[in-house]
Amino acid sequence: MNLSVLAQDKPFTSTQNKKADKIFNQALQNFTLQNYGEAISLCKKALEIDVNYIDAHMLLADLYEKNEQEEKAQELYNKLVTINPNFPLSYLGMASYMYANGKYDSAQINIKKFIQFPDWFARKPVGLKLEKNIDFAANAIKNPVPYNPISLGSNVNSIYDDYFPVLTADGQTLLFTRNIGDRRTGNEDFYISKKDGKGYSKAKSIGTPINSDKNEGTASISADGQYIFYTYCGEVENSCDILLSVLDGDQWSEPKNLGSPVNTRRWETQPSVSFNGKSVYFASDRPGGFGGSDIWMTSYNNGRWAPPVNLGPEINTEGEEQYPFIALDDKTLFFVSSGHPGMGGLDIFSSKRTANGRWQTPVNIGYPINTNEDEQSFCITSDGINAFISSTKKGGFGGLDIYQFELYKQARPDQTGYVKGVVYDALSKKKLAAKLELIDLATKKTVIESRSNKTTGDFLLSLQGNKNYALNVSLAGYMFYSENFSLKEQNNTNPLFLDVPLIPISAGAKVVLKNIFFETGKFDLKPESVTELDKLVQFLQVNPKLKIEIGGHTDNQGKKQDNLILSNNRAKAVYDYLIANKIEMTRLSFKGYADNQPLVDNSAEANRSKNRRTEFKIIQ
Repeated sequence: MNLSVLAQDKPFTSTQNKKADKIFNQALQNFTLQNYGEAISLCKKALEIDVNYIDAHMLLADLYEKNEQEEKAQELYNKLVTINPNFPLSYLGMASYMYANGKYDSAQINIKKFIQFPDWFARKPVGLKLEKNIDFAANAIKNPVPYNPISLGSNVNSIYDDYFPVLTADGQTLLFTRNIGDRRTGNEDFYISKKDGKGYSKAKSIGTPINSDKNEGTASISADGQYIFYTYCGEVENSCDILLSVLDGDQWSEPKNLGSPVNTRRWETQPSVSFNGKSVYFASDRPGGFGGSDIWMTSYNNGRWAPPVNLGPEINTEGEEQYPFIALDDKTLFFVSSGHPGMGGLDIFSSKRTANGRWQTPVNIGYPINTNEDEQSFCITSDGINAFISSTKKGGFGGLDIYQFELYKQARPDQTGYVKGVVYDALSKKKLAAKLELIDLATKKTVIESRSNKTTGDFLLSLQGNKNYALNVSLAGYMFYSENFSLKEQNNTNPLFLDVPLIPISAGAKVVLKNIFFETGKFDLKPESVTELDKLVQFLQVNPKLKIEIGGHTDNQGKKQDNLILSNNRAKAVYDYLIANKIEMTRLSFKGYADNQPLVDNSAEANRSKNRRTEFKIIQ
């Protein structure tokens, strides 16, 4: 905080010299217009006429601070106190200056002197807030958090500003912004680096059509790396919009503006996409907020983006809230703020979303991660351990550089994992662009819906712990593929890798239904089987000429006759469900095979569990 309040609270004290007062008013006007050089010159002229003109001293000190002439600013603040030790705003100015420059002990002394005075031009609330910030910062200095940043090196960092790092869920792709030139006139573009055994590869421009001769400021890459939301400034003066580009094979698509109601003629920027691509958090100064810029969120439903929702007073303040980053656990939000108690400037905070959807009181992630300088970018890997930040630390390559560090445990989001694989034709081995659905078996809701890359067949789905998932992969002309991930009571930080061979529809083709569940020794379908059963219903509806046989299979444990009856009853349970869902009886048959058709040897329990299955086979 500085003393630009002069522009609204003038006069605090007045001079008896009308000429000095006239010149000072001219200085104030130039200050308001951000003509700081002219304002400094006019303040000096006013002080030549009246050396004890406090207003002019305060404005000049503020101007020196804005122009990074720190020694001159401090000299003037010291002089202000000696000119009139009973003038409270002198102490507020000194406290503000010391706080902004990280001199918290001196700031505490001066702010406490200011607080002792009676109310003065409505500045008491400002002083009380500043006192809270100073006390927080002084305590944070005495209780530092673990922090050991390591530069990503010359393959990523350059002589220019490199900042706003974001990663895919597997950590293999790093996307960041580079400003080619100085911070005022340079051109912001996106660069990509791939992780290799030694670190990160030489960063390359993401190229057209995303990069342009306009500024592309901040970006968020999806968990699977298949699409990018980013900020583009160039369509309308003083306005930025959020755009979307999708990876089509190995080429990025022509960017698409998210349009109304997400984008307005105001400032929409700094998007962060959720783990499933269904929500985007962003910063905006649009009407309806709490301060200069707030954090907002929009969701994608029924083919369109919903009107953005402000995250509310728990997150947003009368100050600036910017640079949101939603972790892959979908409930930990990192963002920067000047409105919550901090070290000065913009600090990084985190907040957890509770089960009822409310955000908890934000927590400053601490010193020395946060300093009296502006911290403006933060992201973290899927395991919740390794964080990335941009900083102007000494010894860097030039300007802002990107650093990696291990985030201390108390500040980490929940650990998450992912499943990664390739979809291909089981016969020709050709890579396929198939539809993938990840379903929460407890809620029966589709958590993630995506497609594998048409060129590489690659896919990646983010997984959250303590849930059971069904994966369904489908493509016209092929049998669908199902898989199950049982992650109850585990965080699933270890990645899973999966080959998905899709079998062309033909007589004799079989599919194991991996998400059909029965109690041990019973044939009643468990509720979580409904998702898979409905997929089978849908498959038969889309392919109305197919006739199938439902087959039940057991392992070799127990009596043969009992297993034959059990497997037959389980197959019939699926058959009955299909009939109940209007699949013609003439297209269906069922049979129990007991242990007569094992997939693998029954010697171990892991193998026996594979042999206990329900499957369907194309008959005609």
